Formats: sequence, structure tokens, C-alpha cells
Amino acid sequence: MFDLPAAPLDAAPAVAALTSLRDATPLRSVGGNGAEFIAPRTLDEFAAVLVAHPDARILAGSTDIGLWVNKMFRDLPRLVYIGAVDALKRIDERDGVLSIGAAASLEDAWRALVARWPQLSELWLRFAGVPLRHTGTMGGNVANGSPIGDSAPVLMALDASLVLRRGEATRRVRLAEFYTGYMTNLLEPGEFVQAIEVPTASRARVRAYKISKRYDCDISAVCAGLALELDASGTVTAARLAFGGMAATVRRAARAEAALVGQAWDETAVAAAQAALASDFVPLTDMRASAAYRLQVAQNLLQRFWLETRPNAPLAASESSAWSSRANVVPAPRAEARP
Repeated sequence: MFDLPAAPLDAAPAVAALTSLRDATPLRSVGGNGAEFIAPRTLDEFAAVLVAHPDARILAGSTDIGLWVNKMFRDLPRLVYIGAVDALKRIDERDGVLSIGAAASLEDAWRALVARWPQLSELWLRFAGVPLRHTGTMGGNVANGSPIGDSAPVLMALDASLVLRRGEATRRVRLAEFYTGYMTNLLEPGEFVQAIEVPTASRARVRAYKISKRYDCDISAVCAGLALELDASGTVTAARLAFGGMAATVRRAARAEAALVGQAWDETAVAAAQAALASDFVPLTDMRASAAYRLQVAQNLLQRFWLETRPNAPLAASESSAWSSRANVVPAPRAEARP
């Protein structure tokens, strides 16, 4: 190949083609199978395209849809790519509400949450791997509706709402009421998740726990987002206990919450909430965990939550985590051999 004549590349046509694609408003392309790819540049364009094509699939980080191609060998439907809609990537806080655009990366979204609730940092760092967190979006993780998505339990515990948009019209729905069944939700044809809104003024005690076979880069068997509000006397005034991996959707444990509200935050209340969990969920058995294990783990996490947030002598997270305590275990000295 070293004897072949030099073939210099004329970059100008390639640059011109890429520039025209960048400036196209919106970019449209039709694939060999007839499926259309549309990349709007503004939020209004995106809303109009989705009203015109309500059957289209929204594409953001492709961490899920990409698997349809390289794992399932599926033909893709009409795709509307939102990676160029900068308005959907904004994260800001106004009047006590943190607004996370649906196309904000998981990394940026979790960073904003952890800045306000440092207790969530472990779950942030265990949420998949770094490349995926920089590619995937929190809006996609929520809208996908997977029962083992790790964002939804935490956001439900924080009492988050979703801003849904169709055309020019918007409405707000609490995340706890968004899912209607396995991978189904309240979105109407042509409607999309525009933003996630999280109130920041709450003084709730918040924790998030992930149980998986591996510490890093693994799918949850159970993921819990737990929040509790107490009055000056130590009585529970509000409880939000959300679990993933326990049902067909991520959802809150209504009976366990009811067992806590109005009670002193003590071991008796925890035991009542643990018993109520058995009525809140009938988990399944699969390759990640048995139903009995999932229920036991969920009950144990309530106990851990109490240990870390009890009014008297709460434990630090390092004292209640098996992962942290492993590093602090000092091996017992070996007995000396005797003659």
C-alpha cells in the first residue's frame, strides 16, 4: 500500500455538507427502509413535529433505543432526535423549584440534585457508568417507565412533578401519578416530557439506597427513595417511600406511608411500616432476586433509614452501609502455631 500514489482529501465538500446539516431547520432524512429521522433545533419545532407525527419515537441519548438495533436487530420507526434542542437541556432553580430539562444528561441532572441533597451522592455515582451518565438523559430514564429505573424512586421521594407539553399547551403531573402500568403512562399522543420539577424548600430527611449484585454498573434488584418530614416533637408529618424493582412500575408504598404519618419516628412506627410493605407490594422473582428477598430487603431499608435519621443518636451512612463497613473491618490476628 506504500507504493500507491498519494490521495489527498479535499475537505471542503465534507465541511460544506456538515455545515449545511448543522444549519438545516429542522434536519430531516429518510432511511433505506423508509423510516424518517427528524432533528428539530428549537423547542417549538419539536412540539410541532410531534403533533404532526404522534407515532414517532423520541430519541435522546440512545442508551435504550440503541440496543434495539445492535441487540435486537429491529428496524427503527420514525425518530425525532432532541439532542440539538438546547432548551431541553437547561437546569435552573426559581422560586424554590429546581427545573431539570428532559434532555439534560444524567450526569448534569444528578449533579444538580446532589448539590442540594448530598445524601444522594452514592446513588449518583452508582448510576451506570460514566459514559452512559454523560449520554443518557434523566427525562428519558423517567419517561421510559422501567420498573427498575433508578431516577424515579428518588424523584418520587423528592415529590417531583413533570411538565408535559403537547403543541403549545402544557400541564403538570406529579411523578407519583404518572405511571399507569408496565411501561405505560399518562402521555397523550403528541405529548412529551418537557421538564422535571423538584421542590427544594422541603426540610425532609432524604435517603436513597440501591441493592444490586455488583456495587458498580449493575441493574437494581431494589432501589429505594425515602423522605420523611418531622415536626418539632419528632412526629412524622409526611412520608414518601418509593421503591423500584418491587412492582410493574416504580411507585410509592401508600400503606407504609400511612402507618408512619402521625406517629413518633421510633422503632414501633418502623415495625408497622415494615409490616405494611407486605400489603403495598407483591414483588416478582427473577434472575436478580426472589420475591421474598426483595420484600425483606425493602423492609430492611426502612430500618436503615430510621437508623440514619432517628432523632436520637442517628448513624452516619458509613456506619450503616455494608459497603463502607467492609473497608473498616480489621482482620482478627491469626493464632500462632503451637508445637
